[in-house]
Amino acid sequence: MKGEGRVFRRKEIWWVAYYQDGRERRESSKSRERQEAVRLLRRRVGEVAAGTARKVPSPRGRETRKVTMLDLFDLLENHLRLNDRCSPTGLTYLKRLRRRFSGYTVQRCTSLAISHYMIDMQRLGRKPPTINREISVLRTALRLGYRHELVARVPAIQLLPDHAVRNEFFTRAEIDALLPCLPEYLRDLVRFAFLTGWRKGELTNLKWANVSRSAAVIRLDPEQNKTRKVRVLALGDELAPLIERRWNSRRVGRTLVAYVFHHDGIPLVRFRQAWLNACHQAGLGHRLFHSLRR
Repeated sequence: MKGEGRVFRRKEIWWVAYYQDGRERRESSKSRERQEAVRLLRRRVGEVAAGTARKVPSPRGRETRKVTMLDLFDLLENHLRLNDRCSPTGLTYLKRLRRRFSGYTVQRCTSLAISHYMIDMQRLGRKPPTINREISVLRTALRLGYRHELVARVPAIQLLPDHAVRNEFFTRAEIDALLPCLPEYLRDLVRFAFLTGWRKGELTNLKWANVSRSAAVIRLDPEQNKTRKVRVLALGDELAPLIERRWNSRRVGRTLVAYVFHHDGIPLVRFRQAWLNACHQAGLGHRLFHSLRR
């Protein structure tokens, strides 16, 4: 049956091979008679032509033996960058995962291998929430690889119990004590975060293109916030003068800075140490910047 498929014999049993969705499908006729295989082949070719052939799972196992975990981590990082979801924390997790699984193929990355990694992280003193977030990045890489047919099967992953409840927040009195201890370039950022509850990335990436001073609103486009929806913030009594102060600080030398919050024209991306120093100086101990959202 030239051009439609073929029949061939394995030991004493005749098999058929035909094409479906651009892939070769092979099936045993379970018969020692060649004519039985020919009849099966004609039936399968007819089903494919009529669109009634059953979908056969692709043999991913043979195709994924040479795929490495580093390939998956590169795929995930590119995916995050293309969708503007790449964060410094996520890159840190990927760096650790690359270091641990650098010699692994996707087939070696089993549930047992992942469990051993989680145990090793516990021995290093990492807390369950941190371990869970890192393993979630690993699971996302495996699922993304499965969608791209680079992984035959995503292993079962059991996250650690996480009973930690974050109820830390800032009062107005604590903010008033903290602000004088902060570097001047961070004060308006912290004020804005306390008044709006916005995420750190939304603040540090805020540009003047998002601000309408005449309408007294700030608009975040879907790709600029985690909810992926348009968000509009009205500038009230405390926010309006803050934005005016930032507007007057947008010029650095002869350059107009595009970012609302900056330090000498450079976006505020990393300021963890300055933040922690100010918290300790204000007598607040070790506080998270994220707690300004509560």
